[in-house]
Amino acid sequence: MEQKPEEKNRAKGGNAVERSFVKGIFNHLGLKILSIVLAVLFWVIVMNLSDYSMTKTIYNIPVEQQNGETIEEMGKVYDVIDGKTVDVVVKGPRSIVDSLTVSDFYAYADLGDLSVTNSAAIQVHAREARVNSSIEIHPVDETMNLTIEDKVDRELSIKAIANGDVAEGYAIGGLKVTPNIIRISGPQSIVDRVTEVRASIDTRGVSANLKKTVTPVCINAYNESMADRPIELSVSEVTVELTVYPTKTVPVKLNTLGAPASDYSIVELNYKPQEVTVAGPEDILEKVNAIYIDDISVDGINENKETNVMIDNYLPENVILADSNTEVAVNIVVEEQTVREIEVSASDIAMMGMNVAYDYTLKTSKAFKIRLKGLEADIANVSKESLQLSVDATDLPAGEHVMKLSYASPKNTTVTVLGKVTLEITEKEETTETTNPQNPEGGGENGDTGNTGDSGDATPTEP
Repeated sequence: MEQKPEEKNRAKGGNAVERSFVKGIFNHLGLKILSIVLAVLFWVIVMNLSDYSMTKTIYNIPVEQQNGETIEEMGKVYDVIDGKTVDVVVKGPRSIVDSLTVSDFYAYADLGDLSVTNSAAIQVHAREARVNSSIEIHPVDETMNLTIEDKVDRELSIKAIANGDVAEGYAIGGLKVTPNIIRISGPQSIVDRVTEVRASIDTRGVSANLKKTVTPVCINAYNESMADRPIELSVSEVTVELTVYPTKTVPVKLNTLGAPASDYSIVELNYKPQEVTVAGPEDILEKVNAIYIDDISVDGINENKETNVMIDNYLPENVILADSNTEVAVNIVVEEQTVREIEVSASDIAMMGMNVAYDYTLKTSKAFKIRLKGLEADIANVSKESLQLSVDATDLPAGEHVMKLSYASPKNTTVTVLGKVTLEITEKEETTETTNPQNPEGGGENGDTGNTGDSGDATPTEP
């Protein structure tokens, strides 16, 4: 069938386009290939510029200790001197290195392959194989160093420790730990540094008895924990029981025992504190009203005395001290006594118990005196009047009598009568005028003329 003219023209046009396209591809082919090569090269350059090689230091990667049992099987124990962690310098593409952290690495030392200096090589790898193959890892320190010693055992008591203040108005009555003995084992140089084993319990705000399970910890002489040292404990947990008591503040009462040296007296008795806080079971505590310290000896002292006494020694049974003061400081001041003499005449002495049927004549020996011996402060203001001197003639018959002098005793003062008091009693001559014997002039019943109040009696002595 013969093609139409329009179809022939379309066919000719299509062939022309195909020839033109093919010709366009191969035109300037060298330039086009060069463009492709340059594009690839530029892409590589850009990628290298944006993902350049970099270095980064990763610090403190923990080092796992492998095959340590090979040392222990020889009856030895080891301690890591250094190399528990390792720092590494990492080099690689920025896209990988920049985001790396400690957790992306693991490190180990094979303790079964020690050098003659007891050191083991540290190996460090990235956890991901892709990362490990793309970077370089350079440990800063490549060895773990050990000390290897004989294994020793020790037995120590466990000390219970209370951490924190209990509630206000309460005090710790006791701490008990079970078991109270523990065996520790490890390198001798480390075990020998353990000074005590503690079991600590938190007591902050506690107001009732408490029981807790805690982990014992070894402590060195510097009060530092040795929990990170290679020490084995025979028990990993112990039980601590806390007893809590109510508290009470009571006065301190202090008394001396004995007497100072002759011619000396106690001037002051000072002590601090004068009250303390104690604790105990409630039924016992309510009966405690004071702490009595009554054995402070002053026997024979002729100078001031200072002493400290432990309060614990004077606490009642089942009562404990809950005070920051553990001692009572005592200060005793003594002073030498002085002597003072007061001259006295018969007119200074009151007559008591006179009978109206008699006449009375009171006489004193020459230089009749009252000698006072005591502290200056006590005797300075003593007078004849304050002594209230008197003699009592009650029921005495006519005649001459040596009288006992009565006086009011001054505080802390020794009174000595120097001389003699005599009383002459004579019968009155009868007169036509009779005096009522029941009410004589100037006297009360039985003729008393005064009252000595609190008095002392002294037999007069010759001066």
